[in-house]
Amino acid sequence: MEWWKELIPDLIQRTFVEAGVIIVCGFCLAWLVDLFVRIIQVKITSRTETDLDDRIFGVIKKSVKRLIHVMAIYMAVMHLDTVVKGTWSVWADGVFFVVVIFFLTLLVSSIISEIFQWYLETVAKKTESTLDDELIPLARRVVNIILYTIALITCLDHFEIDIKALIVSLGVGTLAVALAAQETLANMIAGFVIMVDRPFRVGDRINLPRSNKVGDVIKIGLRSTKILDFDNNVVTIPNAEIVKNDVINFSYPDINIRLKIDVEVAYGSDLDKVKTILVDVVSSFETVLPDPKPAAYLVDFKESGIGMTVVGRVRNYKELWDTLDAARMKIYKEFQKFQIEISFPRRVVYLRENHFETKE
Repeated sequence: MEWWKELIPDLIQRTFVEAGVIIVCGFCLAWLVDLFVRIIQVKITSRTETDLDDRIFGVIKKSVKRLIHVMAIYMAVMHLDTVVKGTWSVWADGVFFVVVIFFLTLLVSSIISEIFQWYLETVAKKTESTLDDELIPLARRVVNIILYTIALITCLDHFEIDIKALIVSLGVGTLAVALAAQETLANMIAGFVIMVDRPFRVGDRINLPRSNKVGDVIKIGLRSTKILDFDNNVVTIPNAEIVKNDVINFSYPDINIRLKIDVEVAYGSDLDKVKTILVDVVSSFETVLPDPKPAAYLVDFKESGIGMTVVGRVRNYKELWDTLDAARMKIYKEFQKFQIEISFPRRVVYLRENHFETKE
């Protein structure tokens, strides 16, 4: 390489030029590798129906280019050490190691994230369960934490930093965090139980008798469940509270719900006619299912009258209140039409020697 020395006689200038050439060659090599990976990608991905391999190749291309760029810069910097003496080369070596570890960790993390994202967009949408939709983002975060923790420990070990004390401190810290966040952990465990057991789903109407909360489920999270109540307010309920309480699900296994109307008629009424009116009124609504057929029953002899009940089944729990209102209105009008008296409490007052005596 005598011609090169003759072209640039000064050693320092020649070394800097050579360092620049190394960087340029590294960037050219990165371009060639990117082109090569694209050719391989086309041949491999054309044989598959999914786009998962395209995503993985895209991540690999970016990461390989970054690594080649970093290696070219590192080699150029190390080449300068022949003329520019100092401890800075040691620092450069450490920085290069940390950067390479970071890029490798980023590569693995990106590949795993793409796999999770592909699963959410293709597989999870075809499943009825929302378990994977909730757990995959959590799993992605946990995997990233583990990967970057390993990368940190590797870097510390490279610089001969004792990591035993750090591991012990992390263990103690983890225990302290677990104790401080035990309610949050309890809610997360309860959320996992809800997603696996599935006592209700998004869109179901539920009733929590102990807390007196009724509404439609709009979101099931790992920490809490959100329901929309009848006042159009979103109520956030911790999952641990739901697991401990009874849950009444109006939507599962069927959305139809029982209709029940209680009336009390006066003694002496035509009970057969009362039953006919009750059944005919309830059956006249299209929201009431014909099977099972509505039926009326005599349920009690009360002080003021005879207790009657008519039961049927409404096709959708959302139509129950409107059907109940319309049915009660029509029953009242039919009773008036056929002169059937609805009983009410009565009191008879006797006047005897200026004293009042009441008798029910």
